[in-house]
Amino acid sequence: MTSPTALAALFFKGGYVCDLDGSTWRAAFEYIDQHATSVHFDKSATHTLWTVNGGHLRNKIRDDALILRVLKKTMPGYQGNGLTLYRGECKFLYEQQKIGFCWSPDIEVAKCFARGLNALESGGVLLKTHVPAEAILAGPNDHSALQMREFEYTCDPTNLQEIEVLQWFPKA
Repeated sequence: MTSPTALAALFFKGGYVCDLDGSTWRAAFEYIDQHATSVHFDKSATHTLWTVNGGHLRNKIRDDALILRVLKKTMPGYQGNGLTLYRGECKFLYEQQKIGFCWSPDIEVAKCFARGLNALESGGVLLKTHVPAEAILAGPNDHSALQMREFEYTCDPTNLQEIEVLQWFPKA
């Protein structure tokens, strides 16, 4: 079994272990939350880890407040203006006001998530909002922009106002 401390050290290097349960990841994120400011780590690596595995981590940890605290400490930051961004969200998460962290300036990317992956359990919803610069924790990295072509911005969903529903999608 992987200890939370060892898992946190792996996270700081951009490493991810997919076959661990949520309680182990939660304990690791609690450790990261407490120690990130005193540890030297590669924010680019943790950003790529989040871009690739953030959805899995969010599903395992199931504590958006904890995840947000960790992202604020581990993401590379953002220099720029506020942006209009889109997100394809799960209907049940939207209805529970649990808006996700990853947004795109490309409405077609958001539609793909709204009618695809994020519509599997309950249907999906296409969202639009203006994200103030201070709510953007990281802009697109190379993996998101060059490989996936999603142009993903990691955002603080608690700092978003006037989220507009553009379209609902049935359960996929």
